[in-house]
Amino acid sequence: MAMTHRERVERALSFREGDRPPIALFGTANRITNPLYFELLKLLDLTGTGIKDRPGKTAEYTDHRIADLFGVDFRHVIARYPEKKEKNLRQEAVDAEFFDEWGCGYKLVGPYPTMVYHPLAEASRDAIDSYPFPNPAAPERILGLAEEARHWYEDTDYYVTAMSPISGLAMDFCFYLRGQEQFLCDMYLDETFAHHLLDKVSDVIAELYAFYIAPIAPYIGWVEFESDYGLQDSLLLPVEKYREFIKEPNEKVFRAVKRVAPDVKLFLHSCGAVRELIPEFIAGGIDILQSLQPRAAGMDSLSLKKEFGSELVFHGGLDLQGGMNGTREEAIDEALRRLDAFSPGGGYIFGPSNHLQPDTPAENLVAVYETAQRYTTGGRG
Repeated sequence: MAMTHRERVERALSFREGDRPPIALFGTANRITNPLYFELLKLLDLTGTGIKDRPGKTAEYTDHRIADLFGVDFRHVIARYPEKKEKNLRQEAVDAEFFDEWGCGYKLVGPYPTMVYHPLAEASRDAIDSYPFPNPAAPERILGLAEEARHWYEDTDYYVTAMSPISGLAMDFCFYLRGQEQFLCDMYLDETFAHHLLDKVSDVIAELYAFYIAPIAPYIGWVEFESDYGLQDSLLLPVEKYREFIKEPNEKVFRAVKRVAPDVKLFLHSCGAVRELIPEFIAGGIDILQSLQPRAAGMDSLSLKKEFGSELVFHGGLDLQGGMNGTREEAIDEALRRLDAFSPGGGYIFGPSNHLQPDTPAENLVAVYETAQRYTTGGRG
C-alpha cells in the first residue's frame, strides 16, 4: 500500500524502510541550474515558469509541477530576500554590477554571479566592530512565510522543510567578507582576528536563523544549512582547524534554531571529501547529511552507509561528475547504484549530490527520477 509523502519521509528519518525511498528536489542544494531548468521545461512541454524563490542564484526556480511529475515528497519554504539597497559611497568606486546585503560585490560571468569585491579584505578589528552587518530581523524576511508553511503542512501531505536562508555559515561569510585566501591566512597568522570575525558573523547568522524559524517551527520537520568543508581529494581545513575555529560558531547557530524549534532535525549540505568530519557533524547535532559526492576521496556510498548509516540520514549522492551526464542508460545505472547502496534499512533520501548542472541532459534527469519512483522496498522496481 502506497504511503503518503510525509509518512514515507518520517520512516526514512527513523531508519525504517517505506514503500520506496523518499525523493528530493528543489531544496537548499539539490536544485536545477537555470539552463537545465529551461531545457527541462521544453522537454516536458511546460509553459511559464515556477517560483523564482532564489533570485540572483545559479538555480533560481522551484517548480511544483516538476516536483509532482518526479514524485518529490517535499515542499520547502525559504526566507524572503530583503530589498536591495542603493550603493554606498565606498561601493560606487568598485567594479561590481550588484551587491548583496552583506556588502559583497558581484559580476555575472556567463550565467553565474561571481564575487569580485570583499568589503572587509583590509579591515582592522575595530572596523569589524563598526561594520554595518545585515539586520537579521528584517521584517520582510518572514513576510507571509508562516501562512505558506501552514498551508503545506495542514492542506497537503508533503514533508515540509526550511531551506537555508543564506548561502553558507560563519566560515563562508568570513570568506565572502574577507576573501577566501585572506581568511585562510588569518586562521594561521592572526588567530585572534579570525576568532573575532567568526564570532561576529555567527552572532548575525544565529539571530537570522532564529528569527526565520520561529514563526514556522510548528510546520517544518527539518532546517537546512550549507557550508562546504571538502575539496575533491581532501578537507578544506584539517580536522583540528575545524574544531578550533568552525565547530563552535556553527553550533551556536544550531543551538539558536533548537531554542525556537526544539523538535526539528538539522540538515547539512557539504560538498567534497568530508568523511573525516562526519563524526564532528554528528557530535554537533546534524541529523541529515547531503551531498555525498561519490567521486570525492573517501566518499564511497557503500562504505559511508556501513560506517555511519545507523547515526546519520543520507540525502543525495547522485554523481554529477560523470554518472548523470552520460547516456540515458548510464544515468539510470547511476541512480540504481545510489539506491542500492543507501536504501537498505531506511535512512536514505534520493536526490543529486548538488545542484543539477547544465551538462546533465534533461532526458537523463527525467529517467533517474522515473527510476527512483519505481524503486520499491527490498530492491529494484
